[in-house]
Amino acid sequence: MKVVFTLKSAESKRLLAKGVASMEEVKQAKENAYIILAGGTTNGYVAQEILGTRDFEPHRATVGTSTNGVLCITDPDARKPFPNILHKGSPVDKTIPEAFQDFHKETIVIKGANAVDTQGNVGVVTAGFDGGTIPKIIGTVTSQGLKYITPVGLEKLVPSVKEAAAAVGAHRIDHSLGADFGIYCITNSIVVTEIEALDILFGVKATHVASGGVGGNEGAVVLAVEGSEEAVERTIDFIENEIKGEPAVPANKGICKTCRYIRCRYQGRQVDELPDWLK
Repeated sequence: MKVVFTLKSAESKRLLAKGVASMEEVKQAKENAYIILAGGTTNGYVAQEILGTRDFEPHRATVGTSTNGVLCITDPDARKPFPNILHKGSPVDKTIPEAFQDFHKETIVIKGANAVDTQGNVGVVTAGFDGGTIPKIIGTVTSQGLKYITPVGLEKLVPSVKEAAAAVGAHRIDHSLGADFGIYCITNSIVVTEIEALDILFGVKATHVASGGVGGNEGAVVLAVEGSEEAVERTIDFIENEIKGEPAVPANKGICKTCRYIRCRYQGRQVDELPDWLK
């Protein structure tokens, strides 16, 4: 049996979050170890699903953001981080290094991405001189063999993450409409797209067949899903009742006047000095 449906960007994020929260690795970490959640809008959804609450807003849970036609950073006064470190399912007041030091082999790290390719590589946009969160986690993750899970929507599919990473880097960019940045290519994470999420949840096979649209479908993906009649019927019921209608993620653009990205053409400008499309 087969069904086809379209997911808007926010709907995909909710699906990814439910899929990640249902992974055996996540369940084991929730029971016995640490779950380390990096910032990001998709991880805001993941945190909601793991903790069983929607008391925090995903659009406030990130520093870097792609919004209003630019890559940008959010306004610090508009951020509201969610609980990033969970120990045995409960939030704890620890830093990432402190959680790593209390070592558990079942500890997992969950971090979204800005790009994914068909080879399973994921790319994380890194801005700021030290590269943000990635340098704080990747060494321990790789040296100790911890599970690194990457929920990332198919709207972020690129031909090659390795080529994308080689094409950028802040000091190799002369002009930028938005933040200047690099990309960190990660080759050994557990990638969870809509395809893997549906397999985790229902054991169905999903194929990405189309993307994009207008009128709110910008960034949408179209999936063809097949499996047993029972599994597909459960999938349809789930998509209609738990995924469709997820509200779009609100914009949370930074303030150009106080922005630190000096290569951005709009850095330091007052609102009335910005082009109309960016106001």
